[in-house]
Amino acid sequence: MIQLSRNGRIWSDEDILADCTEATRLFRIRRLDESLEDYVSEFTSAETAAASLIDRLPELLRRPVDQELLGSIVGNPMLFTALRYLTAPPVSEDDLRTLLSGRVSRKAIRSSRELAEQLQFLLHQTLDPKRFSWILEDQTATPEQRRTAVIATAVAMTAQRVQANRRSEEKKDLESAVEDLLKALDYQRVPTPREPIESAEDLPQAGFYMTNATLGHDNGDCVIGLRNRKRLVLECKSSNSGINSRKRLNKEVVKDAENWRSQFGNQVMTGAVLRGVFNPRYVSNAQDTPLLIFWAHRLEDLREFITKENA
Repeated sequence: MIQLSRNGRIWSDEDILADCTEATRLFRIRRLDESLEDYVSEFTSAETAAASLIDRLPELLRRPVDQELLGSIVGNPMLFTALRYLTAPPVSEDDLRTLLSGRVSRKAIRSSRELAEQLQFLLHQTLDPKRFSWILEDQTATPEQRRTAVIATAVAMTAQRVQANRRSEEKKDLESAVEDLLKALDYQRVPTPREPIESAEDLPQAGFYMTNATLGHDNGDCVIGLRNRKRLVLECKSSNSGINSRKRLNKEVVKDAENWRSQFGNQVMTGAVLRGVFNPRYVSNAQDTPLLIFWAHRLEDLREFITKENA
């Protein structure tokens, strides 16, 4: 049974366990129903990029550095990704920017021989010795060596891209569902300010909402102006494991909620709309902070809550 308090809905441990179980069941269904089409499509693009880059690898490592060639690769998103996946282990864009003092672009590579040489040196030092033994031995790759290197690189690229797309789609679907609910309740969307919102006066008024707004220093997925003059900030969180759910919910959302309460006071309530795999204990702990908990598989609870707050 749902209890009501001054802070909103309070769910019992039994309720939370039941919802976590259902959310996990639905997550499994989504994963098992996934088509391989996305993977195959991503793999085809990755394989093409990897093959093109690996065939030119001797040129990339030859001195003096070919700034034009290296710049053209950095300027091509797929080839640049493939370049980062030649190393062991693959280097992220953030790490690459750090290692190269933040300058990684076609223009920067072409205009700075020093930067081009730094990138070439980094590639040579971190090149995967298992995939590219012939490079390190200064030999020509056999057809089998080349094919193995291309496939291994494409698989690594594809796995990362598919996982990133999964996370993005889960979140996008969840945000769309919340926005559809608000539209059904006759809420109107207003433009999100480019600058961070520092005052409660700049939050959406009653009957309006905005998405992806920065409140103080933290981003809120959906900011809703309730008709009782309060605002509800919703964070849409998806998770694929119980451990990951602690980061998504207890560290990210709870931290944001604390910051917003400190800045905006009781005018702002924070809720989390959850989808996927969550540890019941972490959900219970988050609720105690306090935080309003809603689930993607039962958005009618969110509808009911907004309706009661508007009464």
